[in-house]
Amino acid sequence: MRQVVSPGLLSGEVVIPPSKSDAQRALLLAALTPGTSTICEIGLSDDVRTMLKCIKVLGAALEVQDNYILVTGTTHFPAKASFDCGESGLTFRLLSALCCLHEGEYEFDGSGSILDRSHGFIDDFGLKYGIEITSNDNRLPYFIRGGLDPNLDSIEVDGSISSQFISGLLIGIPLLSRRIVLRAINLRSFPYVKMTLNTMKHFGVRVDLGMGNVFSFSNDDPYQLTSYSVQKDWSAASYWIVAGAIGHQVSLKGLNISTDQADERILSVLTMVGATFLINEDQLSFHSAGSIAFNFDATDCPDLFPALATLALFCNGLSRIKGVHRLVNKESDRSQVLLSQFQKIGAEIYFDGDEMCIDGLKALRFAKVSSHGDHRIAMCLAIAALQIEGGLQIEGALAVTKSYPDFWKDLEKLRPRKMGQ
Repeated sequence: MRQVVSPGLLSGEVVIPPSKSDAQRALLLAALTPGTSTICEIGLSDDVRTMLKCIKVLGAALEVQDNYILVTGTTHFPAKASFDCGESGLTFRLLSALCCLHEGEYEFDGSGSILDRSHGFIDDFGLKYGIEITSNDNRLPYFIRGGLDPNLDSIEVDGSISSQFISGLLIGIPLLSRRIVLRAINLRSFPYVKMTLNTMKHFGVRVDLGMGNVFSFSNDDPYQLTSYSVQKDWSAASYWIVAGAIGHQVSLKGLNISTDQADERILSVLTMVGATFLINEDQLSFHSAGSIAFNFDATDCPDLFPALATLALFCNGLSRIKGVHRLVNKESDRSQVLLSQFQKIGAEIYFDGDEMCIDGLKALRFAKVSSHGDHRIAMCLAIAALQIEGGLQIEGALAVTKSYPDFWKDLEKLRPRKMGQ
């Protein structure tokens, strides 16, 4: 799908969609909990739809209502299953961790960009703990014959590439007949692990965190059915936040400031660039734009990178965003895609070690650009296009359905209406 975005000032309120990351965790936990749990406002992004299909494979029953879903969890983990994870890396990493812990035979496949993403840390974990894992050179499809040594009382896992596999292990340990202590070394993106722990707590299981990122379980309580309301998505909100920071008259509805989502940290960048904003309950609105160059470490919140790179285009001076190494194994190699697509529009952008450097307020021009199948690239290019004479023609615009199916519709709603419309 091709989307032409013309320049112009946005004005109005946008209701932020539910967090796909929060929804996927809640749905999986509900599927592992005997009885019927209610999950409210899950959204219907591609990744959420994928998780819904996969928890049915686990044995969960689903009843979809207008704005909530009833999930009746399975009473036992299947001994054999095949999962189609679509393009959802989170779904695959959570479920593959669960399957490593359980005795059985499990097959995983996917489609699109996930087939190009490396998951070597899963193979490494299997090799370390005697779990039979077959993959396509660390890529899907995967075969896992799970089951840990029954005498094992602790495991260690590398969290330098992804925290999602660690989240899956944490979710899976309470299902075992014994408690295992987990130590995460080189842990990155801790806020996402914290999100997992808090969702588990909502389902009745508490995890204690000790020095050195050692996770232990304080009781033998199983998961308990519950009613859970999915948080709004700060990752999706980041693009509208950037729009507000560069002068668009937008307000954002539904955000929870007391959140565990890593991307809430974008508020600190607003202060750096000099934008002023007001938070009133769940409403975020802007009083003035900002244009001061900024330095920000996005190592633990890499999904902010595309939005922050767009913001840097319209800041006066050289902005530096740290954590480039976290961008390689996403839906695209985001560092290279941002470099190539921003260069097309005339941006001055380069790398300095682990930092992306963008010299802002340069003359930008119309170009035919591409999302490279990456939802976050498509959205950041759309916001940039609003400030460029002639706008942008964005190929691969349909990629937004992975996390934010109504993005283009919401963008159009914020356009000023002509007389008679």
